[in-house]
Amino acid sequence: MEVKHIVPQGFCKGVIKAMMLTSDVLSSGAYPMPLYMLGSLVHNKHIMNAYKDLGIQVISSLDGITQGSVIITAHGASDACKKDILSRGLTLIDATCQDVAKTHTLIQERLSEGYQILFFGKRSHPETRGILGISSDIILIESLGDIASLSPITKQVALMVQTTMSTLDLADVLRALKTKYPTIALHHDVCDATKRRQFALLQGIKDVDLVIVVGDPMSNNTQKLRLIAKQETDVEVLLIESINDLLNYDFKNIHKVALTAGASTPPAIVEEIEEGLQHGLHPSTLTACDYLKTKKTRA
Repeated sequence: MEVKHIVPQGFCKGVIKAMMLTSDVLSSGAYPMPLYMLGSLVHNKHIMNAYKDLGIQVISSLDGITQGSVIITAHGASDACKKDILSRGLTLIDATCQDVAKTHTLIQERLSEGYQILFFGKRSHPETRGILGISSDIILIESLGDIASLSPITKQVALMVQTTMSTLDLADVLRALKTKYPTIALHHDVCDATKRRQFALLQGIKDVDLVIVVGDPMSNNTQKLRLIAKQETDVEVLLIESINDLLNYDFKNIHKVALTAGASTPPAIVEEIEEGLQHGLHPSTLTACDYLKTKKTRA
């Protein structure tokens, strides 16, 4: 079986930065304990389970937390949340992705300049929750349907975007918004890592019999890779978390597979899947240590 390894794929720079920072925190012994993480550092359960095994406590709120250190995840948090952490006497460790941090800064600047901010994202996503925490004046757009109900806006309008959204969906949203607000400006786009992975996928799914996207279903950028592949090809698209999900799949008529992965998918998982597709599938032998490796073990 031929495996078309789509490049780029897997860990983006924001994920690598967050994981390396967390590794440094764990190894240094210099931070007050206990060590908490406010939400998932990245959306991958293998990584998060490995961190829990190393003693990090994952929390959904600061209720009852009175001592120790708190890691802000790669998805970011509002200034109000950070101030809350510090006001409790806790040590703040900020692992926010640089692209997410840039979005926060730009929104604050545009709000101070009098802009009406529209934000294209998913309400349930932690990045969007952090953005909405900046100001109650930010208007969230989750789909084209939300645009029809928007009221007239007399001030300047700026569109900002959750960094992991689909570039195809964004194009549709921006087109619809420009019809309603002709002078609207796109002030922060889908992040470069997400765009490059999506564009590479669009090129890589030609002439294949199956597309495999590797990642956690909770990962928005992984889900967008799956949806883009489904929109742009007639072949089956699988979203899997590990090689174990392929053990009962019938590959009888599959000769060429396109393989990609979300930006929070450990390289070791993809390597094991690719090797299994080429030389024989088997149950996963990966360990927690493998999931926390930020570099590929082979080319």
